[in-house]
Amino acid sequence: MARLAAFAATDRMRHLRERAAEVFWNAEASSGAEHGRSAGGDACFAEWFLQDYVPPQRTGPLLGEFADAAGEMGVREEQVLFGMLLVPTRAFEVTDAPGPRGVPVKDLLTGSEGLLGPLGLPDGMIRSDVCIGRLLPVGRLRRTGLSLLRFPQACQGELLAYLRAAYRLSRPGRHVSLEDYADGAAHLYHHFYLERGRALGGRSHRTCRWIPFAPGRVDYRGLQPGRIRAALARESGLEQVGEAGGEIRYIWVDGTQGMVRGTILVGPDRLQAEAETEEDLAKLCEFLETCLRGLVERVTTDVVPPARTAPEAMERPAAAPAGIAFIRRMLERWPDIPSAVLGEQTPRQACGSQAGREEVTRTLLGIERDMARQKRLGRAWAEVGPLWEQLHLPHPSPPHGPGDAGGGSSARTRERPPAAKP
Repeated sequence: MARLAAFAATDRMRHLRERAAEVFWNAEASSGAEHGRSAGGDACFAEWFLQDYVPPQRTGPLLGEFADAAGEMGVREEQVLFGMLLVPTRAFEVTDAPGPRGVPVKDLLTGSEGLLGPLGLPDGMIRSDVCIGRLLPVGRLRRTGLSLLRFPQACQGELLAYLRAAYRLSRPGRHVSLEDYADGAAHLYHHFYLERGRALGGRSHRTCRWIPFAPGRVDYRGLQPGRIRAALARESGLEQVGEAGGEIRYIWVDGTQGMVRGTILVGPDRLQAEAETEEDLAKLCEFLETCLRGLVERVTTDVVPPARTAPEAMERPAAAPAGIAFIRRMLERWPDIPSAVLGEQTPRQACGSQAGREEVTRTLLGIERDMARQKRLGRAWAEVGPLWEQLHLPHPSPPHGPGDAGGGSSARTRERPPAAKP
């Protein structure tokens, strides 16, 4: 998120933001005032600007340009970015109270159900809340994207009626679901909030921090290593993630938003604190110097210049959608990338057991549906067929006869039972 914030703050993005803002906030143009532009509303705009808005003379959303030109990232970062490129905006309902396993939610357009991780959600989320946002795959659960719109349950009927009226439909077409129409106009969800949703009690939320990428590091001299490790082990905000060669690595987690804010490396006679933003580094140092008072002594502050916070657009064929290079790279490497869904195994390793083969098959079918949607929208996509061959998996037959040549049936269409014969 810090890298994206830095990308969106560059000079070459400023004129695009101004033009996009005129479209996004058009519902309030008549008053001439910026009513309701809170931190949550700004987060909704930032998400739409990066992931749904296609500037004139561009071949896709700006997030695709960022992905194509971004430098090396960690595996988790790449997986989240891959999910952000593919996951659409959706309206969903909280079907039960948050529990230890997560928050059960149901998609209002397709009826599909799943578990949403409680982290990143606004306080007070209750059963029957109607939400609008992206549900990104992170490990075994899903997480909200940059923003979230939340409404009381009474809004559900009016929201669905608004979507159908906006498309001038009394009901979805026989062969194309309302979900497919909604894919091409995510801004309608936000228009409902701006034009009617707030009057019904709707609220906008920012679900993660939006601070530009500016990595830094601070070194400390450890005076009593044993007491330092004991003190850090007592801190609930720290999680040990590894130990090797006499060094222990901790991550400092923001429990509210479910994000790592910094890393601590503890050695025999030294301690190193690192963070990706100046604000996080300052707070991490304050945290350490408070809980380790008298046990550490600051040595140096080494601020690492953010060499590639704003990647330059890479060259690609004129007709190729933005993001296609990144998506192709991810699919080429996908069989050998560890996945939390597969117990940190790679898909190739998981195919060694029957249960693993079934899980990999389900995951590939989901990627195929995502790519079919991207293709319908004219956005970045890639063929999934070679992955079936590489992993030696048979492609499951469609539930109702041979699939269409374009492979564009939606998840709702795939799951619909065949019509009864007269």
